[in-house]
Amino acid sequence: MSADRMMLADALRAGLDRYVERLKVRFGDDLVSVVAFGSRVRGQARPESDLDVLVIVRGLPKRRFARYGGLRAVAREVSEEFAETVALILLTPEEAQEVKSYYLGMLSGHLILHDVGGFFAAILVRLGRRLAELGARRYVDEDGYEYWDLKPDWKPGDVVSL
Repeated sequence: MSADRMMLADALRAGLDRYVERLKVRFGDDLVSVVAFGSRVRGQARPESDLDVLVIVRGLPKRRFARYGGLRAVAREVSEEFAETVALILLTPEEAQEVKSYYLGMLSGHLILHDVGGFFAAILVRLGRRLAELGARRYVDEDGYEYWDLKPDWKPGDVVSL
């Protein structure tokens, strides 16, 4: 389920929109998807919460330093406060196809800001279908943290793949 844009504070929503525009300038046609997720998007942020943003770009360098180089400056173009809040995850489309643990949290709240051809939306749809096939269950503890039982009928030797 995609979070409604109204859940985000106006300033944060505007900052995200400006960030996407700056990413489009930086990466051009190589920018595939930009997805905000986490407690801020779900409206459950604590004062120390960051803003999780997944950015999928074709042709990223393999080395982490080269991959992230200069992107803090892109966030600063929005504002210093925005740059200090954003927790950026950069993936190539090939890397994004392999389900990451944080994708599970996206199912309870995300905001797709840019998605060429519905690339990332399709990944989340496939994940949702796979979880349904497994009979997976989402739980939320008393502190509001979620966790998943991916295969409630799991037995030793069973392999669970998403």
